[in-house]
Amino acid sequence: MEMIHEKFHQVSSGLVDIVGQYLSGEKPKGQLETEEMLKVGAALIGAGELVLAADGTLSLQPPSDGSEYFLSLVDFDSLQGELKSAAYWCQWLAVASALLGTAVLVWVCRRYYCHRKAQRQLEEERRIFERMSEEPRVRASPQASVNLVEEQVENICVICYTEPRNCIIMDCGHVCCCYSCYQALVQRKCPICRQDISRVLPLHFV
Repeated sequence: MEMIHEKFHQVSSGLVDIVGQYLSGEKPKGQLETEEMLKVGAALIGAGELVLAADGTLSLQPPSDGSEYFLSLVDFDSLQGELKSAAYWCQWLAVASALLGTAVLVWVCRRYYCHRKAQRQLEEERRIFERMSEEPRVRASPQASVNLVEEQVENICVICYTEPRNCIIMDCGHVCCCYSCYQALVQRKCPICRQDISRVLPLHFV
């Protein structure tokens, strides 16, 4: 392309423009007007839609179906190489996006499965704990009930300081909290020794 016209237009600023420039922090100097033209005999490669006019002349215009339309000064082989390279990278980008999407989907499904599995384990532990906790109450005598109340006063949960310690943490064997506080633990670790909790057992007072 050959530059055939170039002109710089100085910006004339009024009071409102000066205030706006001060507030925005930008001060335009002016506007550069340029015009370029192809040299005589220059070769162009175009992609578009050929239309035959009424006078018999052919013209290249943007496709009516919305396809890509462009003009290029490079030769056909170079243009074809650029398009192939762009298509190659687009294919790899599509494959990488598909793999990334699959990995994210697998990760989300795995997280959901682990979450549901942990919920089922907690629910199963709760049912087992309640069932095992009710067994000694049937066999307990009145004197045992009194002893149970006294024992609960002496063995308050170290987390809530309200409920008695009624569960045994396995595998460390610590008796330090109630079952409600155990369920509220963010991490399944013993509050005393920080060892991983495999399961809990109800504590019976007999």
